[in-house]
Amino acid sequence: MADDTTPLPRRRQLRERTRKLYTDDFTYGDEEIEGKRTFQLDEKIECERYDLKHFAGLFREMTGPELNLAYLQKYGLSIPLLFRDCAGLGIRVPSSNFSVNDVRTCVGSKRVLEVMDVDTQKNEEMTMKDWQKYYEEPEKERLLNVISLEFSHTKLENYVQSPTIVRQIDWVDTVWPRHLIEAQTESTNILGDMMYPKVKLYCLMSVKGCYTDYHVDFGGTSVWYHILRGRKIFWLIPPTEKNLAAYQEWVLSGKQSDVFFGDMVDRCGRICLNAGMTLFIPTGWIHAVYTPDDSLVFGGNFLHSFGIEKQLKVAQVEEHTKVPQKFRYPFFTEMLWYVLERYVHVLLGRSHLDIAENQRQHIVTPPQTHQHLTPFELHGLKSIVMYLHSLPSTKKNVPELIRDPVALIHDVRGLVEQHRHDNPDAAVTGRPILPAPPPLTIAERERLRLPKKYYPKIPKSEVKSSVPRRRRTRCKRCEACTRQDCVSQTNVACHCGM
Repeated sequence: MADDTTPLPRRRQLRERTRKLYTDDFTYGDEEIEGKRTFQLDEKIECERYDLKHFAGLFREMTGPELNLAYLQKYGLSIPLLFRDCAGLGIRVPSSNFSVNDVRTCVGSKRVLEVMDVDTQKNEEMTMKDWQKYYEEPEKERLLNVISLEFSHTKLENYVQSPTIVRQIDWVDTVWPRHLIEAQTESTNILGDMMYPKVKLYCLMSVKGCYTDYHVDFGGTSVWYHILRGRKIFWLIPPTEKNLAAYQEWVLSGKQSDVFFGDMVDRCGRICLNAGMTLFIPTGWIHAVYTPDDSLVFGGNFLHSFGIEKQLKVAQVEEHTKVPQKFRYPFFTEMLWYVLERYVHVLLGRSHLDIAENQRQHIVTPPQTHQHLTPFELHGLKSIVMYLHSLPSTKKNVPELIRDPVALIHDVRGLVEQHRHDNPDAAVTGRPILPAPPPLTIAERERLRLPKKYYPKIPKSEVKSSVPRRRRTRCKRCEACTRQDCVSQTNVACHCGM
């Protein structure tokens, strides 16, 4: 206890210590205690309140062939879609005996992973070699979870292909300038080495007992999950205005470890996925995930034209909740500019990209007859213009490839005016407004190699040096190395690590 004879600096120190002990709802300072859950997760797994029988319409069960472009043009991607098997989805995944050791072989032992501590929901770093060792240990001192291993441009990419519908509508495939994608060489997700939003292919490796608290996927992306091994339990909450507002308040409260967010909303359904199942989670859906058994999952995130308004809403929630840039969709605002440019190019025949004509990703001839836009696209384009207009000048992030953003916005307004009376039924054609470009030949890849002045600019504060990668040769024996589209044919690396 301080008295009048205690030196002033010491008195201040004691006052600060006293204030810390008796404020903030008795927040503990001990790192071993801080962040741990105070609710019983076992109760939430068994609680009848979350049984899907109480929530009709919370998800839809489909077969692969039913999920096509015509379905999205008519209904959008508004509720979770469950597929008992992947027949007809166009997914390619490894065989069921594919292991974490195989993942290590494909991405490299030195690949640095972001690993989540399940108790604190905080991230730390670990090499792939150390992660495999942890994963295979029978006794574990703590629960760790890998949910953010993006493996594009690694050998694992040759074993996994996203669903057909995703490849048809993903803005990375249909909108982002192809030469930037072709310029990507770094396999990690260091922002300073990223030429496009590298979020298409993820590998999730979770041990029994892992839990990921409620969240919304970055940038309002939709996501597909395929359970290769193990099981997953999802709690799903629809992205109503009321729920998103409650979610934002819950995040800002800092009491996530004390309050199970599913208890704060009217509709929250629980669904269990077994090996072989695939789940699509649409834009903005708030969800938590529990792992009953050791699991290996493949998936990917994507932005698209059938959920634009919700995607922008989630971006605003991320801004309000101050989500760090490294956990957001890379080049989100730049992507919006490219979306506007692509619609103007395809429908009006006017390009606003500063690229030579013979270097374009896909030269499109304007339609001879009027093409109707879906309400999702028409309202979405207007929302993008309003969103970009609302941003301060320092955050508009106009890509250098856009010659004249003012002229582009003018053309978008004209396009919207032309299509404001479009018939929603006539827009259901099964054909995309923004077609994905065909695969490139080797000659076309060389033609698309543009000067670095065209590459995305990264703030210096966000640039990190990357570790040099060890180059390998093709073994010509493993499954991936014998494929026709084996990337090692271009002398990049062997898929099996030999």
